[in-house]
Amino acid sequence: MRCLISTIIRNREPHIALWSAQLQRLCACNPDITFDLVVLENDSVDGTKEVLEKEISLLETVFNDVIYKSVDYQWPYFGSIKAEERVKYLAKARNETLELADLKNKLSTYDKIVCIEPDIVYDPVLVRGLFDTSYDIASGYSVLPIGMGVPDWIYDSWATRMDTEDLEYTGPKVSKLPSRLNLASTFNCFCVYNAEPIAEGVRFSEINPLNGKWDCDTTTICFAFLQRGYDKIYMCRIPILHKP
Repeated sequence: MRCLISTIIRNREPHIALWSAQLQRLCACNPDITFDLVVLENDSVDGTKEVLEKEISLLETVFNDVIYKSVDYQWPYFGSIKAEERVKYLAKARNETLELADLKNKLSTYDKIVCIEPDIVYDPVLVRGLFDTSYDIASGYSVLPIGMGVPDWIYDSWATRMDTEDLEYTGPKVSKLPSRLNLASTFNCFCVYNAEPIAEGVRFSEINPLNGKWDCDTTTICFAFLQRGYDKIYMCRIPILHKP
């Protein structure tokens, strides 16, 4: 199996060392998978750029190939809010990683494309279950640390939709989740995509292809998959801890 991991990073200095360590362990735990990595850093004003450059050197020793780009777009910074301008920039950044990888190693050569956020904690052994499926899209379920928000609720609720008409996740609670849940959309900070539709041109967007209105960038790509008949979209009972 050949997989491309994509990460976009901005102002995440405290998280980068753990992000890198988890990726290194992911490679070590799965020697039968060929992993490539593409990273886009943009517009950071903390120590992200300096720390990231050091970690990229380490990651180059364990990944088959690493593509790294740092750029200042002068985009405004947004927190974790619902905003049309924010999801437009997120979609552009995610798509930039895909284009960078496609220029060097054609996307059609990958079996899976994996988005991993830089500020999460996960078990590199347990997430193997997201790779070993025939699903078109497979994610874990994201939660916040105890004491922050509601620990029995999905953190990435805007990108998680039970139905294409939903505006955000409506349940069940995390404690009631089955081993897998068939959805219309998921992301949850660690998401594995069938590479085929992406190689065919499917991309992230701020525009919902089903109604033409702006929406979450990681929801719209799921809906684009659905439009093309790639409807095996699942959130699996693998915890992904988001650390703000």
